[in-house]
Amino acid sequence: MDSVKEAYVNIQVQTNMAQEATTRFIRQASDESRNMAMRVIHDPTLNELKGQAENIWQTIIEILNRMGETIKAPNLIMEQLQIIFRDEIARNNTYFVLLGLGTGIVSGCMIGIWLARKTISNPIMKSVACVCFSSTDNVTLCKTNLPHLKSNSDVLVRVRAASINRLDVEIANGYGKTLRRILQNYHTGNPELPLVVGRACSGVVENVGKDSKSGLEIGDEVWLAANFYETGLASQLVVAHESRIGRKPYLIGFEGAASLCYDGCVAIGALKEAKLSENTTLGKKVLIHDACSPVGCVLLQLIKKWGGHVVATCHQRSSPVVHALGADEIICFANDSFEPNFYEKNIEQSTFLNELLSRQDKYDIVFFTTKLNYSTKFINRFLSPRGIVVHAIEKPLPSDSYGIFMRMFYRFYVNVKSIGSKITGSSPNWADEPHLCHNNLDTLAGYINDEILNTVVDQVYNPHEAERAVAHVASDKRIGSTIITFR
Repeated sequence: MDSVKEAYVNIQVQTNMAQEATTRFIRQASDESRNMAMRVIHDPTLNELKGQAENIWQTIIEILNRMGETIKAPNLIMEQLQIIFRDEIARNNTYFVLLGLGTGIVSGCMIGIWLARKTISNPIMKSVACVCFSSTDNVTLCKTNLPHLKSNSDVLVRVRAASINRLDVEIANGYGKTLRRILQNYHTGNPELPLVVGRACSGVVENVGKDSKSGLEIGDEVWLAANFYETGLASQLVVAHESRIGRKPYLIGFEGAASLCYDGCVAIGALKEAKLSENTTLGKKVLIHDACSPVGCVLLQLIKKWGGHVVATCHQRSSPVVHALGADEIICFANDSFEPNFYEKNIEQSTFLNELLSRQDKYDIVFFTTKLNYSTKFINRFLSPRGIVVHAIEKPLPSDSYGIFMRMFYRFYVNVKSIGSKITGSSPNWADEPHLCHNNLDTLAGYINDEILNTVVDQVYNPHEAERAVAHVASDKRIGSTIITFR
């Protein structure tokens, strides 16, 4: 019992000590809080803020009182208005202020309504597109907006196959971007990037404008091509004007048709420049540089069929194909380096030039079908007295390197030329680009259906292999055309 009492006493002692400690802590905290509050109350800064707040409140009260007195006395309002509109300058200033306020309010409301609108996402499709103008590595499979008929003469085509051209490689590096930006009028609903590549395609008609006079119907098999300043065709659906679409040759498939549209039109333009036709080619001696290119394959076949003597240059690995296409003579440039001024500095190392020098031949026409990094003036020594050189390639565009001011003048020039073309009803020519009209396509279709022209398809890729396709086109390993199929 004694031990229990002793424990109870100890607990009471400890409890009393804890209560006293708590009481001291509360008193100390209360004293410190009171002292802090007194310091804040007597702080000069707080007094200044209180004084400013009181002044503002008094000012508001005075303004409200004056407004009340003014409302009760209409004469005061009239006097104030007379002061405001005392002269013409004051009236003009007031009008402009009110006009600015009204314009700002209306503009703000319109912008707010536009920003608060419900956005409807556009349907998308698969396309092979360039996402940045820096290198071919930026060409990949993308999702782009579905196209729509822009006029009653447009035709919607579901693409089955599209060709990737050397020009697409140049476009991925920025070729023609200045002119394209002016003509395409890019904006938020029509962004510049991703830019679909592919210069030619073949497919099936999905829809036809109500005013179309081409005779095309839904389900017809067609082919078409696009210039460098236009959106490419390597996508699931494309829209083009009826004048740019032709009926696909019935002897070849979609892949073969896509391989010939653009390059065939380029070849036809080169033949017209050289004044070669079925009636004028017989007996002509023609040199085709890089005859294994898509354009070179077309030129080689047509000139040979028309009775010309064709000397073709190509890489060693593509010589069997060039021989099968009908070349009379083949010059291989297995060890040639495509560096600037290579032939002027390293003539003894060039199998191509040594072969030409050893032959001592003279050519009536020389075709260059591939963009080269070296000067081609050396070829003039191998021309006949009336011989000519035809470059069946895209010309460099000075507008791609224009600065801000030059681009402004160039935009004005393009707009004026476009307006003039609309007035005269003609089609403007911006950079001696090939004529990609249905007339040339129908001419090519006739050559194919008459078995004068054959297709040369090198590789066929799926859309998800776009990077490989573009890399193949950019390399020296390609022979003929490279195709992407959307089947």
